[in-house]
Parts: sequence; C-alpha cells; structure tokens
Amino acid sequence: MPSVAAWLLARPLNAGLALAMTMLMPGLATISGAILVLLVVQQDFRRVLLTTALAGIVLLVVSAASGAPPVLALVGIATFWLPILLLARVLRGTRSLTLALQTSVIVAIVGTCAFYVLSSDPVAFWQGVIGSNPVLQSLPLPDWQTTLDMSPIQFAGVMTTLFAIGFWFGLACVILLGYWLIRQVPGNSAEFGRFCELNFGYVIASLLAVTSAAGFAFDVIWIQSIAVVIFAVFWLQGAAMVHWLHASGFVPFAVVIAAYVLTLVLFEYLFPALAVLGYTDAWFRYRNRVTKQH
Repeated sequence: MPSVAAWLLARPLNAGLALAMTMLMPGLATISGAILVLLVVQQDFRRVLLTTALAGIVLLVVSAASGAPPVLALVGIATFWLPILLLARVLRGTRSLTLALQTSVIVAIVGTCAFYVLSSDPVAFWQGVIGSNPVLQSLPLPDWQTTLDMSPIQFAGVMTTLFAIGFWFGLACVILLGYWLIRQVPGNSAEFGRFCELNFGYVIASLLAVTSAAGFAFDVIWIQSIAVVIFAVFWLQGAAMVHWLHASGFVPFAVVIAAYVLTLVLFEYLFPALAVLGYTDAWFRYRNRVTKQH
C-alpha cells in the first residue's frame, strides 16, 4: 500500500484516473472518497482542484457516452465529493481524526434538516424513489404500498432516517480509510489521533438527549429522525471502545473481528447495544477511568 499511496500522489493524472475509475465501479465509491481525503491532506489545494477537475471530465465523458444527462452526473459528483472535501479540510486543518468524525455528524444532521426543509412532500419523494428502483422493490421487505398507506408520514421519516444514517456511515468510512491511506505514505509520520480513542463528546451527546426528549414530547418526525441518526452515530464510538480493549491488551484481536461479524448477524441486538455503550462512554468516559486505575 505505501507504493500505491506514493503513486497516487506522484501526478495529478494518476489520482484523477483513480478517482474517476473508482467512482464508476460499483461498490468502490468509498475508495474514491478515501483517495480524495489523501489528496486534500497531502497536497496543496490547487493541485487537488486540478486532479478533481480531471476526474470530473472523465466522469462527464463516460456519462455522455452512456446517454446519461451531464447535469445529473455533476449533481452526483458534487453531492458525494463536496462533503468529503469539507471533512478532509477539517482533518488537515485540525490534525484531529476525532474532530473530523464529529464534523461528519454535523453534516449528517444538517443534511437531514435540509431534506425536510427542501422536500415539500417527503412521502411522495420516497414513494417515487421506491417505485422507480428495482433493487428496492426486489428486497424481501414488507409491502411498500401497504406500509405507505398505513402510515405515510412515519414511513417517510423512517426512509429519511435510514438514508441519513447510511450517508453518515459512508462519510465516516471515507474518513477512516482516507486516514489509513495517509498513514501509508512513505516517510509520513503525521499522527491525527487513534480511532480507538474516538469520543463524540458532550455536545453531540447532549444533542441526542435534547432531540430525543423533544421528539417524544412533541411527536415531530424530523426531530425524531435527527435523534435516531445521532443515536446510530454512537455505534462507531462503541466500536472504537472494542478496538481500545484490544489496543490496551484486554482482549485478543479475534474479539474485535467477532464484534463486527456478530453485529452483522445479530444486528438488531448488538448495533443498539454498542450505540448505548458509546453514548454512555461519551458521558462517563469509561476508558479514562480504566486507564487511571491501571
């Protein structure tokens, strides 16, 4: 990987092609974002703009060749790359992995609010998305039309919440993978913090408490959506605590692997359990307490 990182930084053409190709290949958009994080942190901004312009041209050419409207391609590129550029600039400016991930939470919250403000009819929006997406229609889920007829507003809130969580999770993965690429650059000794020390802090924990109470008291869908998104975010802090247990020598690495595998298998149980663990850690700082005792 050090040679790959060095190759990406060697010339704008290299990184531009890598950005474009990973955007075009299914399932590799996260790698494209990680490459962008690497470029922003390691290079001056003018060179980053040149590289992204080259990648954008390639994507527009491919889009035009496939018959897709160029405007849609530009909107897709901007929607994906602009938040990553912002977070990468935060990572570079603050040299703090934790602060960059905290900023990703704010981006997800703002994005959720923006959707409810800009969407005049969330129910119609999600009904159109599901109706036009064969992948969603093929999933073994409850009957969409029946669900919408039963509780349209609540269902739109659920869909918006799931999308916001997925969007945030993608941003978090991009930042973490991008930071890993940065650490692979030959001769680079930059240290922006360790993932196992991640703490979203009192402010975001307080936001969860306030939005949860307000959503329950006033039964407002958009507030409830924000509360669920923030709660899901704390899963990552719970996962960081599992990594911390390994880094501190309390558990073998097999436990870390098992935690991720079991979360996939027992998602409805372990995901909220890790989120609760991470949330309470934000208030009570379990890792600090254990460290002081040892």
